[in-house]
Amino acid sequence: MHAWLRIPLSYSARRRNLPQEAGSVQGHSSVKILGMESRTAAAPRLDPRPFTLPGRLLLVLLLVVQWIVSRANLEAAVVATSRLTLVVYGDKPMPEEEWTAVSSALEKEFDHLALETHLVPGGVEIVRNETLSPGARLDSVIPIYLHGSCRLLGQPDRHEISGALGWVLRDHGQIRPFIHVDCARIAEMLGQPAQWMDHGTRNAAMAQAISRVVVHEWVHITTQSPAHTRDGIEKGSFGLQDLAPDYARMIPHSSGK
Repeated sequence: MHAWLRIPLSYSARRRNLPQEAGSVQGHSSVKILGMESRTAAAPRLDPRPFTLPGRLLLVLLLVVQWIVSRANLEAAVVATSRLTLVVYGDKPMPEEEWTAVSSALEKEFDHLALETHLVPGGVEIVRNETLSPGARLDSVIPIYLHGSCRLLGQPDRHEISGALGWVLRDHGQIRPFIHVDCARIAEMLGQPAQWMDHGTRNAAMAQAISRVVVHEWVHITTQSPAHTRDGIEKGSFGLQDLAPDYARMIPHSSGK
């Protein structure tokens, strides 16, 4: 079953966002706490005499050692935080300038998500499939499949657009770590606004749209939940303002619906 990201049907006054279709993920977790017999040893007799100086020094030394060990464990935990690697696969070759825009937009969106939610692990690396070294050892990998052409061309709004911008797969209730993005459909959605953009701006707008779809689907994976929110990147449906917020203002008469 798919966790779908829906898009507006048209750019006319009939614009609307379709809800994302996603089944619920059911999880059952139960822990049995076995009763244990309580064994109480005879309480030792306390020496009413105060600590001697050597005893106090030993206590201070033990506290210092405990503090050093706890700090070392904390630093080790930080270092052990896994690094996320996104490996991008494309149906069609992507020119270098388009790839630069996409990788930069992905880094920016994940940095922004990390500040907002703290979901992102210890750093994010974006690599193209063809540049990935054979046998490379990576902490955590999620493939991203870009379907269709990711080239944004200006075109008039002549038809309604329907379908999913991106999706993830669910297998027996588990959301699998693979992200699919329909570049061709995103290009259709941004085609009419792109008429007022120059070449560089089109690349940047398309890259931002791709990155926001990727981040939306990644949240489904990392939380293992198909749930959506009313606002933000986890919305169940995207309008132009959600898809390319930095460029929607360039669209004449656009309200981001």
